[in-house]
Amino acid sequence: MNLFTLKRYCLMPALAMLFFTSCKKKEVVSDIYTIRQWKSDLSVNNVVPAISGRTDHAVAVCYLMTDNKLYYYMYFDTPLNNGDTPTKATIYSGTAGANGTVLIDLNNGAFNSTREVKGSVELSAQTIADLNSKPLYLQIASSQQATGLVRGTLTSY
Repeated sequence: MNLFTLKRYCLMPALAMLFFTSCKKKEVVSDIYTIRQWKSDLSVNNVVPAISGRTDHAVAVCYLMTDNKLYYYMYFDTPLNNGDTPTKATIYSGTAGANGTVLIDLNNGAFNSTREVKGSVELSAQTIADLNSKPLYLQIASSQQATGLVRGTLTSY
């Protein structure tokens, strides 16, 4: 083995090790944090009045963040009955078994082809206070059930 080959076998791994150990990873830090989060299991049985003859079901999660926005993700876990399509979602202040008052219209736009939607909405200080102090439920309407197809209590976790 000549000197050049010896240097190549010894020097190249040492240089590679030096290169990889000297690279610093950039630490990513967020200025936005989660204040509170909710989940909901939405069904036709919870709508007031209850809808008979349908088995539609959805799941939703919502996150209140320090940027004063509510982030949400909702999806239907199976295709809707009767070729129906989901339209809009609304958060209400109220208890199970009774109709409440609109707290937040999520302005969610269209659900995608896999029956899911996500987005965010900016909130006022009063709406944030109501989110943290009042009983809440989420209701999703559809093209065939404009007043509400599925509904579920928002439970903090």
